[in-house]
Amino acid sequence: SREQGSWTTMSQAEAWFVINRLFKVVDKQRRGYLDLDQLVDFVAEVKKMDIVAVDEAFIVQRLQDSEAEQITLEQFKDWSCGPDGFVDEVEHDTKDPFGNSSLVPKRFVDAEVFRSNVKVQHPCYTTTGHDIGIKRPSQVDMPVKWRGKEGVFTTDFVMSEPGKMAVTINNYTNRGLRTNKTYSKVHKEFDIDF
Repeated sequence: SREQGSWTTMSQAEAWFVINRLFKVVDKQRRGYLDLDQLVDFVAEVKKMDIVAVDEAFIVQRLQDSEAEQITLEQFKDWSCGPDGFVDEVEHDTKDPFGNSSLVPKRFVDAEVFRSNVKVQHPCYTTTGHDIGIKRPSQVDMPVKWRGKEGVFTTDFVMSEPGKMAVTINNYTNRGLRTNKTYSKVHKEFDIDF
């Protein structure tokens, strides 16, 4: 685990001075505290700067325990380091501009637990592809980065730009060529027939 002071060459006093200035920028109404929506933006900016460690889970836990709707800078200082005074080094889920996660799915973490469905072929008719596919993968064969999506079917079209909120659009209309006769709802004489 990393302690707070080892994240950058900036001293802790300088880092917290910058964090204090950012807190004042996010607190536009000068109330001395941030509501939960402002806190989300504030924590995102602090994590981008990467000058102090932030334990988001501990902050959320403390807010829930105290049933608070806001947080002061002093509370953020106390809670950002976690219960033990430092943040555990965990693998962070970074996303590229297209929303792809960098975390590798669990099935690719350990090659020993990787299972494949090997079909038995007749020895006279075996193929080279089968000979290659029957070999168990080693850890070297496993991907280091993952750029895949969750593996679910899409029902909507999501438009997103880096740094902005995603917009979901579900407006499918059939714009194909209609070839059937148009019938009138009033009378047969008004049917359009080309």
